[in-house]
Amino acid sequence: MQILKPRPDFIIVKDYFTPVQASKWIELILKKGQDPLRGFTHPDLKPNRFHPTPKYPVKNFMCMGFYWNPLNYSYHKYIPDQTFKPWPIPASLREFCSSVLETYFPWNKYSPETVLVNYYDSKSAMGLHVDKDEEDDRSPVIGMNFGSTCRFFYENENGLISDVKIPGNSVYVFGKSARLMRHGVGTLYSNTLSAGSEQYLKNKERISLTIRQVYH
Repeated sequence: MQILKPRPDFIIVKDYFTPVQASKWIELILKKGQDPLRGFTHPDLKPNRFHPTPKYPVKNFMCMGFYWNPLNYSYHKYIPDQTFKPWPIPASLREFCSSVLETYFPWNKYSPETVLVNYYDSKSAMGLHVDKDEEDDRSPVIGMNFGSTCRFFYENENGLISDVKIPGNSVYVFGKSARLMRHGVGTLYSNTLSAGSEQYLKNKERISLTIRQVYH
């Protein structure tokens, strides 16, 4: 493992997952993603007050816990226009969050309430944005990265945009003073598939999970 601290209250733990662990996580996510009701989808966004010609920038996405609606950036217990809820957050994922925070980012009373799963391909990118849709704007965002190395843009403590590479099998956390930093995902680097992901993902593909506490 290698720990990076690009700015205060933002850490990256490279090679957090072993290849075997990564393989199991990817398999779990892809299995859930195949479900026709709760699995991966590419939202058919419509013009709204936020964007006149919106397009979800990632190939596919899926939620666990609360559903985050990319139409209006709001959270729901049920998938909009449906009568069923998203996948529940697995106990193993809750245990993972507790372990990461206990070891790398001390935080009391953290309750994972939503998991946004983004499936990137070679044409995917996520522009600069701020995670401000949650009522709790201090608790950490915990990220899991599998597959290809990504170029992660972030706002440093001086308000300038910097970037750092986050490889597959890594974990990142930002909260407290970094919780409302601007950030985004650019290039997925070629031939960087992390060990354990080769049988599930192609070159320049990436699965990312971001876990948040929505309410206080």
